[in-house]
Amino acid sequence: MPQRRKPDHLRTLHGQQPRAGRAKRARGVDRYDADPPTWLAREGKAEWRRLLKATAAYPTWLQEVDRGGLACYCALWAELVEAATDVAKRGALVPGRSSADQARGGDGGEAILVKNPSVQVMRDAQAALRAWSKELGFTPDARSKVERGSIERVGDDLERLLSVERHFTPGPFD
Repeated sequence: MPQRRKPDHLRTLHGQQPRAGRAKRARGVDRYDADPPTWLAREGKAEWRRLLKATAAYPTWLQEVDRGGLACYCALWAELVEAATDVAKRGALVPGRSSADQARGGDGGEAILVKNPSVQVMRDAQAALRAWSKELGFTPDARSKVERGSIERVGDDLERLLSVERHFTPGPFD
């Protein structure tokens, strides 16, 4: 008799792809019909599509309720890309624009160099992205905790089943 097929949730737990056709029937966001919000920047929309495609093999990963968090993540990603592009173009230090910066620049009339505001925007976006990555399970640590939790639950159920004491009434030969 052939061995029964492994259910998709166990295949996912063991790092295997679910069987074809099952992902469409799973509860959650229909990955390829979930368009990004219209207010997202171009880079944010591209990240939205990339993440949905990357997690399509795991139908329970991103649910409909995660849409807001994913939108925040993608908006922060677009903000980070824009700030990084500005820092790459203008540098980490830029000429100050205020009258105080002009006065401190010296007699040559050149403004003093100050920190590019995009550097701080990059730092803030990176910190927020790190937090959202953890929340949405995009970091290796977050993924391992999800997998470990699933394995522990299976182990606990098995222990509970095996530890059930069998009560029986002794027969005449016991």
